[in-house]
Amino acid sequence: MRIITLGPEGTFSEEAALLYQKRVCGQYDRKLIEFSTILGCFEKLEAYLVERAVLPAENMVDGIIGLTFDLLLENHDFVKVCDEVHVPVRHVLASKMGLVTEVKEILSHSSALNQCVYKLSTSFPSIPQTPVLSTGEAACRAVKEEGIAALCSPRTARRYGLKIIQDHMEDYQQNQTRFLVCGLTDSPPTGRDHTLLAVRMGTNYPGQLFEITKYLMENQIDLTFVQSRPYKVKPQDYVLLFEMTGHRSEMRLKEAFARIEEFVRTTGGWKRILGSYPRREREELLFEGD
Repeated sequence: MRIITLGPEGTFSEEAALLYQKRVCGQYDRKLIEFSTILGCFEKLEAYLVERAVLPAENMVDGIIGLTFDLLLENHDFVKVCDEVHVPVRHVLASKMGLVTEVKEILSHSSALNQCVYKLSTSFPSIPQTPVLSTGEAACRAVKEEGIAALCSPRTARRYGLKIIQDHMEDYQQNQTRFLVCGLTDSPPTGRDHTLLAVRMGTNYPGQLFEITKYLMENQIDLTFVQSRPYKVKPQDYVLLFEMTGHRSEMRLKEAFARIEEFVRTTGGWKRILGSYPRREREELLFEGD
């Protein structure tokens, strides 16, 4: 199976892709994993150049990765969420020499910086922090550029030959990130599933959120996630994202979705089902050589 994820090598996204690969294929094979930007992952998936895209979606400390959900909304006709991976997150600060006295700048993904904000501010208050596209890019630059330290996973630090300045930089020890696995179709029902629904109202008035959640409650559907994203077509307008237990093929979800669609159409809005997928638990990283 050809898989694409956020690169370069050494990202937490790669770890999620490897865990997913082991789950479906029975073994790890890094050669079958490609790397790109989040947008590039969607483009290659839609072009049939890969079979799955593993994308960061939500960190328990920093919240959702907005770009992933925005692109799911824009590409809902072609791309569906079909699985998920929960990756434990441990951060280290590492550099080529391993000496904090030589560090002039700390690089990492913006979400990683946010997940370590208190440790960074107390341990390294005078060193500027700069966000980059991924923790893997931060490690790559730390190897090539003087005075750079990377905030990354210990596995990434070892892969790039960096020396650890300080371990356990994450502010919360149970930190983890959820990744959504996307394909051109979602998954068949397993009996233990999630479904992701997007709703936009056309005309705003009080009580709309209540109306939507009422239809879910009446059909005994449990919500596990509610978020809003700015609607890129119209300023100060928003799309509501609902994740819930159950599969889109279940009658109770079908009935609720039909009622929701009927309701939002009266406001000039719309609803989109972004996929149904198995509910997963946190997985441990057990790669050879670690």
